[in-house]
Amino acid sequence: MPVNHSLRGAGLHREMRGKSSDASMESRSLEEFRLSDLARIAQARLRLVIVTMLAVVALAMIAVLLIPPRYSATSVVLLDPRKNNVADVSAVVSELPVDPASVADQIQILNSRDLAGRVIDRLGLANDPDFNPALSPGFFQTEMSAEQERNAEIDALKRHLTVETVGLSTAIEITYSARDPEKAARIANAIADIYIATEVDAKLNATTATTDWLQSRIGQLSHQVQAAEANVQAYKAEHNINETADGTSLLDQQLAAINAQLVEAKSDLAEKQANQGRIDSLMKDGHANDVSQVVSSPLIVQLREQQAEIIRNEADLATRYGPKHPKLIAAQNQEKDLQAKIDQETDRIAGSVGNDVSVARAHVGSLQASLRNVETEATDQNMARVRLKALEANAASTRSMYEAFVVRLRETQNPIGVPDARVISHASAPSAPSFPPRLLILAASVPAGLLLGLLFALLAERFGGAVQPATRTVRNPALDRLRAVPVLGELQGASARAAEDVIEWPSAPVSRGIAAIAQRLRGAKVVAVTDAPVVTAALARAASAQGRRVIVIDGNLTMPSAARSLNLPLGRTGLMEVLGGKAPLSAALQRDPRSQALVLSPAWRAQDPIQVLGSRQMGELIAHLRQSCDLVLIDAPASDAPVLARLADAVALVVPENTASPETVLATVDALRAPVGLILAR
Repeated sequence: MPVNHSLRGAGLHREMRGKSSDASMESRSLEEFRLSDLARIAQARLRLVIVTMLAVVALAMIAVLLIPPRYSATSVVLLDPRKNNVADVSAVVSELPVDPASVADQIQILNSRDLAGRVIDRLGLANDPDFNPALSPGFFQTEMSAEQERNAEIDALKRHLTVETVGLSTAIEITYSARDPEKAARIANAIADIYIATEVDAKLNATTATTDWLQSRIGQLSHQVQAAEANVQAYKAEHNINETADGTSLLDQQLAAINAQLVEAKSDLAEKQANQGRIDSLMKDGHANDVSQVVSSPLIVQLREQQAEIIRNEADLATRYGPKHPKLIAAQNQEKDLQAKIDQETDRIAGSVGNDVSVARAHVGSLQASLRNVETEATDQNMARVRLKALEANAASTRSMYEAFVVRLRETQNPIGVPDARVISHASAPSAPSFPPRLLILAASVPAGLLLGLLFALLAERFGGAVQPATRTVRNPALDRLRAVPVLGELQGASARAAEDVIEWPSAPVSRGIAAIAQRLRGAKVVAVTDAPVVTAALARAASAQGRRVIVIDGNLTMPSAARSLNLPLGRTGLMEVLGGKAPLSAALQRDPRSQALVLSPAWRAQDPIQVLGSRQMGELIAHLRQSCDLVLIDAPASDAPVLARLADAVALVVPENTASPETVLATVDALRAPVGLILAR
């Protein structure tokens, strides 16, 4: 077979890597197998391929005819999330949730051994030889116990049962396969029906158990309520605590009434005392006539009217008869009698006001005494009420619990078993077998036979002799010569961030490869790296991290890129100024911000790069740097690499994958005319 001379794939990289790690790989076979070789072998051994394919198809047909068919029947159960508000007003067991975990739980119930046992009992499958191995004894059949027979029957049922959900819905498919289609449908429907009945029984059992517990608890609470209320009434009778219909204490009402009367009596006493003081003051000052009670007294008004009439008569008599006339004297005496009566009535009125004050004061004292007595009784009763409140709270709490249990018991009486699932599709007897898939087996036997025939043809070609042995291999002289070139290393995953990865990700494959190459370059002072500024920058940082004094010279005078690979801008002073003697070397050097490496790059493009790089000044600069640095890396473009190779101790030729043939790489090595080491970049 001819050899592929291109570098596509990993062929050259495997050859070069194997050469650097194991010298025995130089004797590796260069044979490569192509699709055209497979076609040639198939054509040469067409008869073997066709016979093999026909044999496979024939075997498939025989297998399809011999395998007993099985029929699958499917019933569908729907987990209904809707709640029956009539039947389950207050259900003991909450409705079935329809989240994925709950649906998976129902699938486990349908697959359970208990449910399978109930199906076997209902359908009498214990008497079916397909399920009971004891009914179909074989040569190696052993005696089985009843428990072993039961487990074998359940295993036989579960072996052909499939339960799965329908897409993202809450419907569950129950599929059973059997040799008899009627039996398959009967078992699938029985599983669905028994599952629904099991759900109903579970709800009824839970409700019944809850009802029994509620009745027992209500009986206990009834006795507790009666005892608590009896304790309340006995305590009231013992401490003489009486209450009105609204729950207010009679002592509290009496206390409030006495307080109201006392306030009213004190107000009346104050008013009467103020009135008495006013009267006493007026009478002491001789102004008894200004007393309002005197002024408003009917008797005094009448006496004053008589007194006024007598005074008029007296004036008339004095004018008419003189001061010594008997009539005038009689009138004056009559006036004195009236005044004495008025004074007597005034004194009586003043005395009655004092009596009123005494009565009011006595009334206030009586009310205060009554209030003190009631307050004493109320204090004693309040102390008793503290205990009464606790007894009443206990009785109320017990009654509330009793009433809640009674309500719950009424809600759970006569429960209706409504399941949360229903059968939406009963299984019917299938008309076609589900196993084996005859058409699929026959269709798959054709390509399987072809592949097996090709395999036999390849084996025959390998062990039975080649059809065309003269065209098996072709030697490639260029690849043989290229194996003699040493391989410095291999870079896996090299990218534009290789220089950054050396600092940020030292454990990356490309970072480890760069570090290994930098370690191998310790024997050379000046190394030219061909047309790979990113690799040059990464090598500079790796060598600097190893403690070496490194300087990078950008040899690309038309398109400088080594500085940009280290995130450095092009300066105003560069390589041209140093070579022309216009600036010292120290002014043109730039330091890498992430390592101790120095960079010397051109500040402007040269018209004739080859003349500049091959000049005497360039040689003197390299000689100077050789003395002052541990490693000088020259980024050499492909066009100027032969010129820079003469200034270097060695050349690192970066060979990217899928770019060139072995002949092209070998031509580049020959053109450099310097010690060359390969860097394989993948």
